[in-house]
Amino acid sequence: MQWQSVDDIRDRMLYFLENHDEQRIASGFFCGRGMCAEPAMIVAATLGTNPVMVYAGQELGEKGMDAEGFSGMDGRTTIFDYWGVKSLQAWANHGKFDGANLDEEQKTLRTFYRQLLRVARSEKAITMGDMYDLTYAQTEGFNKHEQYTFIRKYKKQTILVILNFDDRQVDMQVRIPQEAFEHLQLDTQSEAKAKDLLTGTEYTFPLTSHTPICITLPAWKGVMLKIKG
Repeated sequence: MQWQSVDDIRDRMLYFLENHDEQRIASGFFCGRGMCAEPAMIVAATLGTNPVMVYAGQELGEKGMDAEGFSGMDGRTTIFDYWGVKSLQAWANHGKFDGANLDEEQKTLRTFYRQLLRVARSEKAITMGDMYDLTYAQTEGFNKHEQYTFIRKYKKQTILVILNFDDRQVDMQVRIPQEAFEHLQLDTQSEAKAKDLLTGTEYTFPLTSHTPICITLPAWKGVMLKIKG
């Protein structure tokens, strides 16, 4: 995993998905929709205790598909020409700043970013806790090329993060190895209760090393399951 290459300075790294040099995620040169960035943004915001950046309009699915002056239409947002960022203009709504001119997908995406950043800032398992990468322990029922999973833990607070990078809905089986229970001092539960911090959806599943957690995730989605108890 790439995060391991800078693990000794990870708490001082700035994570981001977009900047002024790169093509926008929602541009026609990249993914085409801002929603496709959701699982990657969850990783960027919650994998470590380091800071994360949201570039101007990213939370609104800015496409950067304008031919702005010197740069031309390249899927990027210019920082040199006199130009407006359409998604931010729609959110600003002529100085009302109420998002009234955003379309439904933009509103939904902004809600996701707002909730994710609230969780990343307020949950101690994210701001102060340990991270345990679970992907190495996955076998059948888990595609390591398209899915990712890890645990964040601080004292008695445990958050299980499960992500689907695939462009289709998938049924997943997530295994927590005995080594994780021992290292993180996790308590086994025959019927653990958890709530997705992003949506509020309640889940029930066995929390043991010998029974996988079965979960269905839509395309380009993720859950942050805060385990009770």
